Amino acid sequence: MAQTGQLNKQIIVQPSSAVVVTGTSFDAAKNMSVSLPDNITLSLIRIRGTFATTAKVNIQVSRDAAGDDIIIPDTEATLAVGITTASIGVAVYEVEANIYTQGTIYIHAKVDAGTYTWTKTEVYWRQ
Repeated sequence: MAQTGQLNKQIIVQPSSAVVVTGTSFDAAKNMSVSLPDNITLSLIRIRGTFATTAKVNIQVSRDAAGDDIIIPDTEATLAVGITTASIGVAVYEVEANIYTQGTIYIHAKVDAGTYTWTKTEVYWRQ
């Protein structure tokens, strides 16, 4: 039987070394890359890491590592902290972005204060 409707999918990125985010401006070097198939709709981006005095993390998504070909503009989320480990913070961004060509996207981050050690990214999409 043929499938109809949209299928929800996910990719998890855990780099060999964490991305340490400091400062209130985006930095081209502070990103995680995610390879995606073509003809999809991004629906959710979830980042995880540890932090010190950081309350909010902003992301911006682009097609290039330099962060100039933007597909999702500056988006802010408040960190949700773990119940037993208060230094683990997760930010979730609900997005709606159509990606028509296969390739890599780059997620850049900045913080409102302190340091965020970004260790994991999950990207969810519909196809």
